[in-house]
Amino acid sequence: MKLRLVLSCALMVLMALPSFGAWGAFVSTGSTIVNSEPSCAPTSGGQAVCAARSLKNTIVVNQFNGTTWGNWKTIAGAVTSAPSCASDGNSKVICAARATNGGMAYTVFSGGTWARAVKLTAQLSTGPSCAMLGGGRVLCAARGTNGGLVSSVYNGSAWSKFDSQDATSTTAPNCTSDDNGRVVCVMLNTASSIIANRYNADEWDGFIDLGGRGSGAPTCSDFGVNNQVVCYARGTGSSLFGNLYNGGAWSASQWGGWSNLGGLISSQASCAAYGTKLLICGTIEIPDSALYFDQFNGSTWLGFAKLGQTAVGNPSCIPLGGGKVLCAITGVDSKVRSIVGP
Repeated sequence: MKLRLVLSCALMVLMALPSFGAWGAFVSTGSTIVNSEPSCAPTSGGQAVCAARSLKNTIVVNQFNGTTWGNWKTIAGAVTSAPSCASDGNSKVICAARATNGGMAYTVFSGGTWARAVKLTAQLSTGPSCAMLGGGRVLCAARGTNGGLVSSVYNGSAWSKFDSQDATSTTAPNCTSDDNGRVVCVMLNTASSIIANRYNADEWDGFIDLGGRGSGAPTCSDFGVNNQVVCYARGTGSSLFGNLYNGGAWSASQWGGWSNLGGLISSQASCAAYGTKLLICGTIEIPDSALYFDQFNGSTWLGFAKLGQTAVGNPSCIPLGGGKVLCAITGVDSKVRSIVGP
């Protein structure tokens, strides 16, 4: 990727010596074996839920009470992808995965209980990525069988008809809320450039090309500021790049451009805003397949530091509130562990 000034003047990349807060120890989520990375979402009061795909190709779910994990529970119904979980902004969490018939299977966490899985008819070629629209709404989007972006919105009781946006994508989308009723989704196209689309109110604004050269599926997170999101991609040299969308008009000129954040990553970055312009990004690094993190303290990136463990797949990092972030990984023993910090 071409280096450019990014993430606004305040989000400069400085390779300083780390000055991190304290992280806890890795905690086991139980003995259940999974065959995917986890996907987690915050609930309330420093609590969270996580989901993964089981060895029997069902969705399995677990709940974190702020200190310890409960028992994994199986949600009946076969799926072919890792699930994606998102809060609806109104005390519920939606977890969805690609069903065996190419549709979407989902379950709802509400009031401490999980609903049975329900299948929706669709033509998905990848697992979905779900993100909060707010006000009890969640958007889930996936790559369609024609390479475009297909999506549906859950309004608290029903899903909209799947919409299709034309694209020539090669990866599943990754979507995030802008904390103001919109969702931004990114994908790689056939030229390995990052393309982005925004769901605004009840329609898509259209794809724009953000440029760069990605060597893996890009991801996005909110920035702790209404209307702003940060997107990340692994460059051709395996380091992590970031790009800030400043909000406002939906155009390439509102993005800061790609800048090298360092690292030598083998996975997608999973980043969480734990305050206004405060970020934690978790990645699996190439040298030892351990979980590393980088922290943006409001003015600088502090550099990657090792948290430990040996992981497969991608991490899932989410805000817990109170300035804390939870990151969950699947270990080489196919069991999920989590860590809370900083």
